[in-house]
Amino acid sequence: MRRLLLCGLALCVGSAWGQLPGSVSGSLQLELRSYQRDSLIGASELPQRIACNAYVPVTYRLGNVTLGFRYEAYLPPLQGYDPRYEGNGFPFRFIEYREGHLHATLGSFYEQFGSGILLRAYEERLLGIDNALDGIRVRYTAPGLRVTGLLGRQRRFFGWSGLVRGADLELAPADWGIGFPVDLSLGASVVSKYQRDDDPQFRLPENVLAYALRSEWRWSGWRVYAEWAYKYNDPSALNGFSYNPGTALYTVVSGTLGSLGITLQAKRVDNMAFYSDRTASGTVSVLNYLPPLSRQHTYRLATLYNYATQPGGEIGLSAELIAPVPEHFGDGMLTLAYSRIHGLDTVHTEAFRYRSRFPGISPRLYLEELVLEHSAEWGETLKSTLELIRLNYNKDVAEGVRGYGYVHAWIAIAELVQRLSRQHSLRVELQHLWSRQDRGNWVFAAAEFALASRWSLSVWSEYNYGNPKRDERFAYPGAALTLIHRALRLSLGYGRQRAGIVCVGGVCRYMPAAHGASLSLTTSF
Repeated sequence: MRRLLLCGLALCVGSAWGQLPGSVSGSLQLELRSYQRDSLIGASELPQRIACNAYVPVTYRLGNVTLGFRYEAYLPPLQGYDPRYEGNGFPFRFIEYREGHLHATLGSFYEQFGSGILLRAYEERLLGIDNALDGIRVRYTAPGLRVTGLLGRQRRFFGWSGLVRGADLELAPADWGIGFPVDLSLGASVVSKYQRDDDPQFRLPENVLAYALRSEWRWSGWRVYAEWAYKYNDPSALNGFSYNPGTALYTVVSGTLGSLGITLQAKRVDNMAFYSDRTASGTVSVLNYLPPLSRQHTYRLATLYNYATQPGGEIGLSAELIAPVPEHFGDGMLTLAYSRIHGLDTVHTEAFRYRSRFPGISPRLYLEELVLEHSAEWGETLKSTLELIRLNYNKDVAEGVRGYGYVHAWIAIAELVQRLSRQHSLRVELQHLWSRQDRGNWVFAAAEFALASRWSLSVWSEYNYGNPKRDERFAYPGAALTLIHRALRLSLGYGRQRAGIVCVGGVCRYMPAAHGASLSLTTSF
């Protein structure tokens, strides 16, 4: 009961701010879930029975000054989140000042340099990530110029770890009025972290420096982006105490040829795990972000084998073509996407060093994915999305396990949305995954009925009918009722959840199996 009362208190923290001068804005998010034992699917029961995640960010603006804080409560955290989050408090608070070209922040802040290869402090609640920095940041902007400097420590649950220093310079000569033929921008970043060496066995660098260069060209509907990064040796348990430097190269080319949209990407990463705390792993205390090449899926069975970017080393490319569909095939778009990622070809030269020549493509395949998607509108009342995926997935590499090898799978997806009247609509999903490896074939079906854009009822079931172990052929049914009224969204659900990997932008975490009820409430003011 005490935990429920504290979670309820999280929904009321911002209400006392309403009478202040200036402007107040904020939001409330509450996630409650009960956990009951289900030995068939491996779901465990929490000793506390109910877990709660609550977030209340509040911002107050008065003139050039902005104050803000975020109250958080994990009582205890939902399963799948790091248990070290347990507790409650105000881990994010800041004061900002803006005047003309100057922008200064004291306290907690998020920041990204370039594509994030060197520095990306951000929040992703679905993954339980909050890598905010806490300190001071100063930014100066003018036409064609942006300079940023920062100094702070990185969030680690309800505390802070490491000391991070960084600077970023971005130039846009086209804004200087000197007649550049293309829209060109140039950037340079430098990030340094400090952590005391208290390791009894290894001599570790206390200061680790990294820098990056980037450029972007835009002309006639085309965009070319390239970024290169270098990190001095940063041995840790995560990389096997390797004293090799880290490097990363990332390029994107996108544009249109007539009605055809084209996006090409290539990336090479070598020993680019960058943490403010060398003892950390997973998504804790991560300083950088490595953009993914694989397609970011949202459909349920397509997420069964989500690929996680490998900072230790990978090289790959991806291509996406988007073309309009002829009218007699529906008014819509046809998308063809292909991704292929390999490991790096390395040779160990010393106990804690190796050689990796450029490009150094290893024959070991990490991921190959081909996606064909057709989305269309059939008149004013019917929409459809059809998707076919061919997947070769290295489960051992992507999930850090042993003995599974490759999973070769086909996934077929169909989604139909039928508008029944001005106030009613029906959405249906059908999905199927074929595979002879891992857990075999899966089928998924879902239906959602919406009434007046306020109420919706969803039912679904996921069934692993092709599992080679017959006593593990489980179904995972569920249902949810959702109410949306102005800024309020309330959802009540109940069902089973399979164990698996959840990914956002190539960053992943493991979600254990669960069985129970859930409540989700979000609103803003």
